[in-house]
Amino acid sequence: MTLFDEWRSTATELTWRSTTDANEGQEVRIAVHRRGTRGAPALVLVHGFPTSSIDFYALSEELSADFDIFLLDFPGYGLSDKPPAPYVYSLFDDGRLLVHAITDVWQLNDFTMLTHDRGDSVGLIALGMLSEAGAALPSDLLITNGNLYLPLANLTDFQKAALDPATGRATAEAVTPEVLAAGMGMATFMPRRRPDDPEIVALAQTFAHNDQIRVIPDTIQYLNERAEGETRWLEALAASTVQTTLVWGIHDNISPVRVANHVWAQYLSGKPGRNRYWLLPTADHYLQCDAPRQMAQIIRLTTEGTDMAIQTLDGIPEGAVLVY
Repeated sequence: MTLFDEWRSTATELTWRSTTDANEGQEVRIAVHRRGTRGAPALVLVHGFPTSSIDFYALSEELSADFDIFLLDFPGYGLSDKPPAPYVYSLFDDGRLLVHAITDVWQLNDFTMLTHDRGDSVGLIALGMLSEAGAALPSDLLITNGNLYLPLANLTDFQKAALDPATGRATAEAVTPEVLAAGMGMATFMPRRRPDDPEIVALAQTFAHNDQIRVIPDTIQYLNERAEGETRWLEALAASTVQTTLVWGIHDNISPVRVANHVWAQYLSGKPGRNRYWLLPTADHYLQCDAPRQMAQIIRLTTEGTDMAIQTLDGIPEGAVLVY
């Protein structure tokens, strides 16, 4: 059984009615996963673009004895429905979906949340929605590699071409699931992954499921929403009491360390609560895949809430560095 087949075999479904006006209440099927140990502390993992919750396979394996782990695939990703245009994909719709899952489906009152890539924006939007609704907020929020501040990002040529309405469709038509997965394996993982690597094979199979490549010109439009709202969301986070930990793979060239440095210095270093900033010297953009054991240790240390001196994880040269 491949990694993808195993992941698919444990998925359940919920039905989500889109809240985006242009979608006129269209229903989509959402893939949901629950892993780990029932009754253990709750951990919500929020995936990014263009991948899905399968990104957290290795990390969930590391944490299975310690946490009750909740995941879903947003519309347009993974095992969920991927409706074509004119369906409109939106960070705000996904934020409402995440809040619905947390409050109504999973009924979580005490949880930690970790976000990645596009999921960073969804998570920050959901944080505001939870606060406005008077619902429980995460006790800890861990934010990982993503272009939280686009002026400091390095979008790839593929991202730029897919984002442009003039070239997006042609760009998607020229790419296969295998080519996209192989390209990501050689550019966004550390060490670089070959096309036959199990996680890269699983990525290709995920992209092929319900023809995800077809909707990439639509799903990538989230970058326009992010550009419009990123400062507002970061300012709201800076004013919140939610304890926030920033964790960054240093080899990331798309979301380089300067993004994390800016977010830490401008928004997180002086905010209320206990806040930390880690750098992972062995990881690229997909730090949860590149360094799952170190990520698991950081999550445990974060939820334990113990005071820590600035140090390297496990006192070894390749260990994650606690910067602040």
